[in-house]
Amino acid sequence: MTGKPQVSHFLLSVSEMLSGSCDRSGSRAVWTPRDRMDRPGRLFRKLLLLCLSASVHWDTCQCQQEVQINEPPLFRAQGSPLTISCTVINSRSSHEQQFDFVIYKKSAPERMVNIISTGDPSFPYADYSKRVRNGDIEVERLSSFSVLLHMKELLKEDDGDFECQTPNQLGTYLGSYSAKTTVNVIADTLSVSSTATDVTKTEGESLVFECQMSTQTFQHTHLSLTWYLQGESDSQVQPIISLDKDLTVRPGKAFESRYTSGFISVDKVDETTYKLEISKLQVTDQGKISCEGSEWIQDPDRSWYRLGQKNVTVSSVQVQPLIVDPNMDSFSVQVESPKGGVREGEVLQLKCTVEAQKIQERYFSVAWLKDGREVAHMDPRGVVSISQEYEARDREGEMKVWKSSNRDYVLFIKPVRVMDTGEYQCRVWKEEKGTGGVFTQGRSQDSSVERVAVTVPESNLVVTVPSAAVSVTQGSLLQLACQVSGAKGQVSVAWQHRSDKGTTVDVINLSRSGVMEPGAQYRQRVQAGNVRALRPTASNFTLEIANVLLTDSGVYRCTATDWVTERDDKVKNIDSKLQESTVSVVSLDSIISASLKSRNVRVTENDTVELICTVKRPEAPLSVTWKFQPTGTPSQADIVLLTHNGDITWFKELRNYQLRVQAQAEETRVVLRIMRASASEAGAYQCVVDAFLQQVQTSRKLSNKLSVIVSRPESSLSIATGPQPLLEHDANSDVRMECRILKATSNSSRFAVTWQLQRPGEKNQTVVSMDHDSVLSDPGEAERYSLRRHDAQLFELLVPRVETRDSGQYHCLVEEWLQNSHGVWYSLPAKSDALELVVRSKRSGLSLLKSNLEVSTAENEQVNVNCTMEAGSALPSSHYSVTWFFAKVNASAKETLGKVGHDGVLDTSGLAPELLERIRFYRPAIDTFSLTIQRVCVEDGGEYSCEVAEYQTDRDGNVMYIGSSKSGITNVRVLLPECSVTLPCRRWTTPDTVYSSADHEQICTAWQ
Repeated sequence: MTGKPQVSHFLLSVSEMLSGSCDRSGSRAVWTPRDRMDRPGRLFRKLLLLCLSASVHWDTCQCQQEVQINEPPLFRAQGSPLTISCTVINSRSSHEQQFDFVIYKKSAPERMVNIISTGDPSFPYADYSKRVRNGDIEVERLSSFSVLLHMKELLKEDDGDFECQTPNQLGTYLGSYSAKTTVNVIADTLSVSSTATDVTKTEGESLVFECQMSTQTFQHTHLSLTWYLQGESDSQVQPIISLDKDLTVRPGKAFESRYTSGFISVDKVDETTYKLEISKLQVTDQGKISCEGSEWIQDPDRSWYRLGQKNVTVSSVQVQPLIVDPNMDSFSVQVESPKGGVREGEVLQLKCTVEAQKIQERYFSVAWLKDGREVAHMDPRGVVSISQEYEARDREGEMKVWKSSNRDYVLFIKPVRVMDTGEYQCRVWKEEKGTGGVFTQGRSQDSSVERVAVTVPESNLVVTVPSAAVSVTQGSLLQLACQVSGAKGQVSVAWQHRSDKGTTVDVINLSRSGVMEPGAQYRQRVQAGNVRALRPTASNFTLEIANVLLTDSGVYRCTATDWVTERDDKVKNIDSKLQESTVSVVSLDSIISASLKSRNVRVTENDTVELICTVKRPEAPLSVTWKFQPTGTPSQADIVLLTHNGDITWFKELRNYQLRVQAQAEETRVVLRIMRASASEAGAYQCVVDAFLQQVQTSRKLSNKLSVIVSRPESSLSIATGPQPLLEHDANSDVRMECRILKATSNSSRFAVTWQLQRPGEKNQTVVSMDHDSVLSDPGEAERYSLRRHDAQLFELLVPRVETRDSGQYHCLVEEWLQNSHGVWYSLPAKSDALELVVRSKRSGLSLLKSNLEVSTAENEQVNVNCTMEAGSALPSSHYSVTWFFAKVNASAKETLGKVGHDGVLDTSGLAPELLERIRFYRPAIDTFSLTIQRVCVEDGGEYSCEVAEYQTDRDGNVMYIGSSKSGITNVRVLLPECSVTLPCRRWTTPDTVYSSADHEQICTAWQ
């Protein structure tokens, strides 16, 4: 886009920023909703950044692609289905997205196993190819950018990390292209049971069923239960009523009106028992009654998932239609008694049933007769009266009368005696309710006569215990069974305890009438419900002690007594027998142990560490605490607490940790997974196990400490400079040098790049650098050097209008940066590569005359030596420096007489003071440099030469060296006038020795 930025686009971007939206169709920027609540200062900074970004992209920016998957962790039961969603948002491609699903199994977390792909039928590995072919694993496409992975039946080996990969269909990368979630496959521990019975009822009666449901899942789950009816002619079941996972009652559609009227209800009787009650049965209620239990777990996204589901048939119900005389005043009476008689001491129950139309709107009084004499009576108000003959037994609680439904009335006698033998029948009177609630008795109707025989068996009392020695863990439930057979009458059982110290005390007695009588020392525990005596069947008696203590060890005695009632109503003890069992209570502390181990505790950054805490456990509530001591610190910190009631409390950031529990028969494995480990997770780990009895912590075990060492990854960085190792360019040309990333340690690496120049004989000098956030910094030469990043792997250095001083070795230093799981960036050792740049200057046309000359002169005369350029080689725009050299006759070494720089500065630092007085340097013409020696002496004879260098000034005022040239040799001979003897030159004499011309003849004569 050219020109000025459009104001409307800018305002639109600001509006989007404030509203937290990103329009995919327009590819505008993504702003998080959190930005709405930014402070004004932060909002101003964002507006400023938006203005700055507009200078590059005036009205558009790109949203980064993101892959979304179910938030981990997910818990699923073995054998249940699994569905994982995978969606690509902000995709820049217009083509249909392909999806690959892989798994990193917990048994081999470093190995990636292919499951299924939407674009490649050959994608699955052997582990999953058969299940894919059979249709047990499939992908359902919801749209071009969204799919669902379906696995019909999870296996235990499916436990692990599932990854959804979205292959990039474009040449460039922007955003994320995969996402992971963790699936924990746990055991299906849901149990649903009921005692199946066939029931026959009459229309209008009531029906009660019970269903038991429980689970052993360690995670926090909810249960729901639904009762179903399948009619005899129905192919489908219809729901009667449900108790939802949040304990909400929901009636079935066909039963809503009856539920609203109160004729159908469902209740949770205790921790595992659920009761269905149907009043006023209808003929359409006959069929199979079943209950279905479900276990639910809440996923991290707050949605509920059904872990498991079990169904059991409770009963087959037959409902007989009520047939009555059309006459509204008529009714019928039936009596029901035990078939085959009863034994003395057992229960006699007589049920009287009244059949009539609209019975719920009518009133009756009922009497029970024995041998024609009234035993008990119930009036229409429900008031019971007992005949005088039975009053004593009523006071002892041996007799009860109640109305079990609108048509059923029951007489209950326990224990039954021989004297209760006789003929029984019911007599029912119709009652009319008048004004003021006064009843008027109408006609009566008698039932048929039923004979009841009460027999007295011979006493042959036998007492047995299934186990003479019992071992139980502290805090668990102690159950001692005592089996009694051969009794003639009613049986009472007394339990006694003899401690290890030899003291015997009464625990509890179960009287012949079923009343519990606790011993004095056990009264409080009986009242708390921790000690009780049961009679689950007629011949079995059980002592139960919950939350057993260490002091409960010892010998337990079961004494059974046979009681009979004689004809004078006196109760007689006719026999007693006993048996003993030895009980050993094992302390929790001696059983619980905790050990900590791991397959790998030496990992690199972003690896996964799995720590396994193995707990040898009894049947007692336990809590497990994971503790962590960071490297270099003296104290521990809590990571997570798994309480004895199933709650999980996290003390550390959840995103770095996962918890999994594997419950087995004798031990539990509590697995702590450290996801994307960093230096912050390095240190010593320990698990602490606490045992609880009655909500009180009674024992603690500490595992061994296990140190986890997290190191930074080895750098895989590889770089190369270019385009060639040697670059040759002419001055004033533009030079581009490349620094390319060939290989990186991670796909998410960032790079800090520095270019350095090393000129010959100088130290490295940083010319430009860019940090890992792509922010440029420079040492002050930004106008000469620029660093550009063309793509993720290429960094280019641009040097415009190079000069000869730009020659040298250019080093590219790349520092790789990685981000740990806490969002902290750290660097790996830098890698470097170099190339050499040679900048060629303009070729010099300088050339000096090379001819050698001979010059003779007399002593004390003046001699001139010229250094002349060839014709046309002297340029007015150039600057020249000249250096003069002198060598004695037959000497190889040359000495420098002086140098005149290109700036005209004379350097004669190597000359003797005497010669400095006699020597002159000058430039008589543009192409000539001259050296003049005054008052020459013999020692001035020798070879003279010069070297001229050419310089030019560039447009920035910098002086550039162009080239140089050397002259030929001028040989100077100094002669004496009449003597061939050469006198010492003054510059070679001492300061005290001076020779004059007058001395010449004498010295010459003497030497001759």
